[in-house]
This record gives sequence, C-alpha cells and structure tokens, in this order.
Amino acid sequence: MKVILLKDVRGVGMHGTVKEVADGYAINALFPKKLAEPATEEKIKQIQANIAAREAEVYQKEEQLTSKVVSLRGKKVSIQSRATEKGGLFKTVAAGDIVKAIRAEHNLEIPEEAVHIAASIKTLGEHTIELASKTQKVDFIIVITAAL
Repeated sequence: MKVILLKDVRGVGMHGTVKEVADGYAINALFPKKLAEPATEEKIKQIQANIAAREAEVYQKEEQLTSKVVSLRGKKVSIQSRATEKGGLFKTVAAGDIVKAIRAEHNLEIPEEAVHIAASIKTLGEHTIELASKTQKVDFIIVITAAL
C-alpha cells in the first residue's frame, strides 16, 4: 500500500515522502498513530507541487545570495572594536560582527554561513575574508579600527 508519511518513521522514511509499506503495517500501526495517510493521486500531485515550489524558493534565495556576494567584490567594511595600546583586540571579530557591519554600511543581508574567516581576527588593521555562495567566492576586506 502506498502511504504518505506525515512524520519521520524509523526504518520507513522521512516526513512528506511516499513509501510502499505492507497493508497490515499501514492499517494497524501508521494510520492509528497518525504517522501516515493513504497516498491518493491528488495528494501525490500536491506533494510534488510543494516540493517543486520549495526547490524554486531555495534556488531563488541562492541566486539572491550570489548576486549580493558578487556585488561586494572589492569593497571594504569598517568595524570598530575595543583594542589594547599594542593593537590587540579584547574580543575576536566573528562572522556575526561582519554581517552586522555589511548590513550597516552596504544595506545587504548576508547570512553568517556565507562568511568564511581563515584565521581568527584578533588585531587592528586590514584583514581579508571570503564571502561565498554555492557558485561564487569573493575576497572581502575588513578594516578593524580602535573604538574610542
């Protein structure tokens, strides 16, 4: 019997998938516990439409991220941080700090996952990091200055 899983079922499959299971298992275990429902043609078509819509949305978001990353090629962003007299920072500059600075200076929303820092940023000065989407990688310069 073909069923659509409403929740993840160990040994059977993940939520939203169409699986072939034994009739007795479906009737006695999956249906009473509301873990699955019978797979009709219209429900299968609806699931396929939902999957296609989700894939289109993910593709669109990835394209937007790629265009944002490419638009930042060769640009700089300034971050002020408390520092010692010798130029060391009290706090390491993290991806979240970089995202906030990009949002403030360039008015672009970049997820933290797109920021790749090769080595910890613990000193004042210019540092190069990498912004990446699935298809593009861009070097980006961060200028760390001492906060007054």
